[in-house]
Amino acid sequence: MNFKSIALKALYAPALVAVSLSSCKKDSSIADNQGDFNKSSSAYVDSRTAPTVTSVLPNIIGGNRTLSRDTTYILNGPTYVTNNSTLTIQSGTFIKGRARTATTSSLPSYLLITKGANVQAVGTSAQPIVFTSTAAAGARKPGDWAGVVILGNGITNAGLRPIEGISADYVTTFGLPFPSTIQYGTNVSEADANAASRLSYVRIEYAGAVLETDNELNGLTLGGVGSATTLDHIQVSYGADDAFEFFGGSVNAKYLIAQGNNDDDFDFDQGYQGTIQYAVSVKDASTPAPQFSSNPNGIESNNVTAPVTATTSRLTSPLLTNLTILGLNPPRGPLTGTTYGIGVVFRVSSAGTFANSVVGGFDIGSALLTSATTTFQGNYGQAFTTAGPAFTSSTVNATANANNALRLASPFNVAFTGSTAVPDFRYLTSPVASPAASGFTYAGLTIPHPGGAVTALETPSYRGAFGASSTTRWDVSPWVSYNSNANVY
Repeated sequence: MNFKSIALKALYAPALVAVSLSSCKKDSSIADNQGDFNKSSSAYVDSRTAPTVTSVLPNIIGGNRTLSRDTTYILNGPTYVTNNSTLTIQSGTFIKGRARTATTSSLPSYLLITKGANVQAVGTSAQPIVFTSTAAAGARKPGDWAGVVILGNGITNAGLRPIEGISADYVTTFGLPFPSTIQYGTNVSEADANAASRLSYVRIEYAGAVLETDNELNGLTLGGVGSATTLDHIQVSYGADDAFEFFGGSVNAKYLIAQGNNDDDFDFDQGYQGTIQYAVSVKDASTPAPQFSSNPNGIESNNVTAPVTATTSRLTSPLLTNLTILGLNPPRGPLTGTTYGIGVVFRVSSAGTFANSVVGGFDIGSALLTSATTTFQGNYGQAFTTAGPAFTSSTVNATANANNALRLASPFNVAFTGSTAVPDFRYLTSPVASPAASGFTYAGLTIPHPGGAVTALETPSYRGAFGASSTTRWDVSPWVSYNSNANVY
């Protein structure tokens, strides 16, 4: 979600951004490609081929349906799962969205699960479910199709409301009522256990659509989704807007990846109160123009949005721990000047906790704005000009390679073409230990709404989303593909 009205002076105001920093000279001993992983393109290219048998999905799925892995399914414009139905997607299934210019309705392609319905998309590490573009390898680009939307009955701070990014004609064209079809949330109870969805081992690629300013569809949009839903092992790559956006509710998530997205990587609004543990995001300067929105943040937390206002009814207050949030290494021009990308920004009375995480590659590491009361603990940050208040310890250096401070194995090794780039977000222990190896603290961290993917908080002995470079990665191939534009499916 974009907020162009943030003034640059607000980001640097002493009352709003407290800076904790230490000087650091560039250390040429840390190379960006250092790490003990296979850098060949085959390591993270998904070599599966999609089935040649195809089936165009109807725009309305009004009864229970199963999508099988022996068929490639096509989204031909908006697709709504309605009537309290269950959409089951087998592991290894491919779903491809047509470009808006190629759909029968001339409307963008997306999959939307309405309130009361649910989706059971359970892949495996070897057979992930993939939502992607209909374009061929090498020709895919952000915004080819519009993404996945799940709506639920979870509590929001604005009651029942329509999800953003979808205009009336997107709904009424198919004989569905507007706005009720796309409404989510409640201010009464969070009784959505009977409509609990599950997304596990899922990739969402080249999605996103901008209807108008501050009104967009994301890779994965979650409106009023409660803690009975399970989200784990999900990668959103090269989207035209946010990777993950949470509007109210309290769904929890583990093992999330956001790669090369145009706007925010993790966006929280409307009183979202879930827990996220183990998540990583990284920007990519090699994506096609426009590479970034006006405010391409790593984490953006708001209260009531569109218009942006404060509320005292239910604060947006997530628990975020063990995250790795990365911008760009030099050259960093796309995140400076008139675009004020921030690693972590909490505004408009946002609360919650941001803990045990690593942030780097942004001009501004963090910002706490407009009466935000977020608690920070155990974090480490690198920034090019301003660290901000989120960090127990930090490094600010206008010219240094960001990874000289972070000392991760190869965190910025991403490329839109997907030729040979394979990032490694694990931390180094030699010749000098990474700050991710110490400084963590889990004291006082309590899950607001246990359930789904997070019923108990893990307490690993490190900051960030990954352990030491000698440990096993959780972002393994083929469920993860950092080379998605090279995949032949």
